[in-house]
Amino acid sequence: MTKVFKFGGALMKNAGGIKRMAFLVSGAQDKNLVVVVSALGKTTNALESLLRSSLVNDKPAAEKIFLAIRRFHFEMAESLFGSARHPVFDELNNYFEELNKELSRVFHDRYEAYDQVVSFGEMFSAVIINAWLKENNIPSHLVDAQSIIVTNSNFTSAGIDWKNTAKTVTEQLLPLLEKGEVILTQGFIGADKNGNTTTLGREGSDFTAALLAHILDAGEITIWKDVPGLMNADPARFNDCHKLDKISYHEAIELAFFGASVIHPRTIQPAQHKKIPLYVRSFNGPSSFTRIGDDNSRDDQLSKIIIKDNQVLLSIGSRQLEFIAEENLTRIFDAFSRHKIHINMMQNSAVSFSVCFDEEQEKLQSLVNDLKKEFTLKYNSGLQLITIRYYNGELINELTAGKKIFLEQRTRTTVQMMVR
Repeated sequence: MTKVFKFGGALMKNAGGIKRMAFLVSGAQDKNLVVVVSALGKTTNALESLLRSSLVNDKPAAEKIFLAIRRFHFEMAESLFGSARHPVFDELNNYFEELNKELSRVFHDRYEAYDQVVSFGEMFSAVIINAWLKENNIPSHLVDAQSIIVTNSNFTSAGIDWKNTAKTVTEQLLPLLEKGEVILTQGFIGADKNGNTTTLGREGSDFTAALLAHILDAGEITIWKDVPGLMNADPARFNDCHKLDKISYHEAIELAFFGASVIHPRTIQPAQHKKIPLYVRSFNGPSSFTRIGDDNSRDDQLSKIIIKDNQVLLSIGSRQLEFIAEENLTRIFDAFSRHKIHINMMQNSAVSFSVCFDEEQEKLQSLVNDLKKEFTLKYNSGLQLITIRYYNGELINELTAGKKIFLEQRTRTTVQMMVR
């Protein structure tokens, strides 16, 4: 039975985290094992900052960030392998030279630039982790995700070419699994048919794990986290959280859609299609976990709270008091798609349409400049979106006390409120 493990970068922010990951892999290597890894620590954020500085030609800032990223990875390697000439240092050096070349390219599409630059985080991490697994006599075989995950060219949120990905995955991975090797690959990244690097969206490594499990008919998927499992609220915000021992695929999809940060929204569907159980398991205490599966659970109907900060509420109106109907909505949604903005909540009346989304200044300004040609616009920023699954009046009152409610939307099971 094939198992798929996914380890996030927050778990491997130092040498101790990588050693702990290797220990968990070693304990499961008697199984056919595929390991998916993310960029180490906060490398993705640092690469995003590097790209921003590079695109505005701020060379001093870009050089400072580049050197900090390089130092972080070389110091990580030194703490694992010592200062002796281990081959991993040459491999890292080659990747940083490639990164430097990418930064000097002239990109006509900032989304393409993002994928070519930010994807290096996963490449750095996989090289270090592969070397450490081999150092500990774990038969690791590094497979570049760009050679097996085939996507379209929708940079920063690439769609999977399932037919060709199934072909490359079975051709490359099945022979390795039959030989008993631990397969290591990068999450989050793939390549289009022209060989251009693409990414699957922030936190897309979970999705990589799920699609590999789907194609390989895996027996289970484990997403390793620094929490005991899925909780009914963020323990950093609330003291009385409860761990969800077991929930259904349906409830997990709902939570991911509304912004629960523990699971990537696209992760559940590939697992559900093949009825592969998905475990969210504690990195530091593997006996603590949440199981996501095909059967319903009483935990499905436990109240759950999801809070998203730094939200924008944009109200879009017609200039001539026309109805905001099919034609206008098509133009509005096209604009959101062009600027790659995900809508977290929406509501419309006869002559206006209100949408809530994450605040990213550059995307917000581009969207406003685009839409103001045809529509009147008003927006509030710095808001908070509160979502409650299986709500009650007491919980709503508790979470909105002393806050101004800008927008509210209810169904039988879910309430969403935009507040300040």
